[in-house]
Amino acid sequence: MASTQAAGQARLSLVEIPHSFKTEFGAEDVRELAALLREHPPPPAALRERLGYIPPRQPRVRAMFASRACRSAIMIGKALRPDEMYKELQNMVGLDQPWNCPHGRPTMRHLTDLNDLPTLRAAKERRWKGYLDFD
Repeated sequence: MASTQAAGQARLSLVEIPHSFKTEFGAEDVRELAALLREHPPPPAALRERLGYIPPRQPRVRAMFASRACRSAIMIGKALRPDEMYKELQNMVGLDQPWNCPHGRPTMRHLTDLNDLPTLRAAKERRWKGYLDFD
């Protein structure tokens, strides 16, 4: 898209069909994006990074990204080594809602109540030495 000025109004001209891999966007998608940009204009280019500016995205684009994210995600039943599990947990720390994927599917499974940890620690000390590692 290219921006042009005409009679004091910003205009967009489409120079090619917008697409992302196999997803093509049509005229209605372009109109929707233009409306979003009109409602939420970006700050000047020099300030975008400092303000943490994220361009508006229409629902169809969000759905496309969510679908791609889920396709490359760890699937139920996939065995992970402890170091892989740790890495995934560290990646989830910075997320606003780490317990669900963008589609709403759960991303983790609770194996124990966190309130039971002192009980488990005591069990480790008494009879499960070597089975549980909390260090």
